[in-house]
Amino acid sequence: MKTSALLFNFFLFTAIGVAQNLRIAGRVIDSATSQPLPYAHIMFENYRLGTSTDEQGMFAFNVADSLKNEMLIFTHVGYEQELLKISDLEKQRLVPMNALTEGLGELMITPVQDNRYFTYRPDWRFETVGIGNMNAALYPSTIARYYPKPEKFDAAAFIKEITVYFYATEEQKGLSPKFRIHLYNVNENGLPGKDITQNIVVTKPVGKNKVDVELLNQKIQIPEEGFYIGLEHLFIKENEYFEVKDYYINNELVAEDYRNKRYGPVYKGVFTPEESNFKVYFFEPGGWVDIRTWDITYDDREGKYVIPEFKIKITN
Repeated sequence: MKTSALLFNFFLFTAIGVAQNLRIAGRVIDSATSQPLPYAHIMFENYRLGTSTDEQGMFAFNVADSLKNEMLIFTHVGYEQELLKISDLEKQRLVPMNALTEGLGELMITPVQDNRYFTYRPDWRFETVGIGNMNAALYPSTIARYYPKPEKFDAAAFIKEITVYFYATEEQKGLSPKFRIHLYNVNENGLPGKDITQNIVVTKPVGKNKVDVELLNQKIQIPEEGFYIGLEHLFIKENEYFEVKDYYINNELVAEDYRNKRYGPVYKGVFTPEESNFKVYFFEPGGWVDIRTWDITYDDREGKYVIPEFKIKITN
């Protein structure tokens, strides 16, 4: 992320925090069953700020009185997006969301045979890097990488297992954070499209640098045009950790030893040269952004970009 953009968001968040005088709290529920919806996302419509609901669908945050008329966007896998004005939450503590009637994936009419295999393996030839909250932890984020359908499968192919890798830091020691895996189809613009699976929330094992996620029972058929894997951070209490660092603008120190709240896990990836099939995107409130447009490289890594690494087992 560009330093100037990061600091702008940082100071915006600080300025809003200084003027805090309104406490907003509520619960997101399924409109049909009244059951709580854990890990829903709540985003400001006009600011790059947001949070997640907890395991009980609860949320709470402080906001400046000047933002009372701002709109919040509520999203959750498998549900229609909801918009609500902040001032309405002072009276309306429950936020009902409607399940999508069209469903998430395509109708599966091909049985899983599970007797032919292919594996995408991580490429650790390049320098490894941690992929954390690339937006200064101001709103829940997702990074997505594209994979084509393997050529050896001329008929149906299914995702059998995905291995996600993690980058260890001292600040995260002892954490067992939750995160969400998305599997998207490819939309008409070549970007991540609709989710093609149900809600997949995974817990990182304490002290482990990877987790294997078995998915064959979900019968996720790979579209002919390929698919994206997305890793989403959840802004919940059990995922919190703190990072202390200095901030600079144009090589001038503007904040020293600032204690930043972050949300785990930190995924593991590599700095890799751009290739013809390089398709990695980062989600922000305005939509998907090509990661190559973000200035996250260093001078000695010119022409290299961050890419998450996975091991993906595929079967017929």
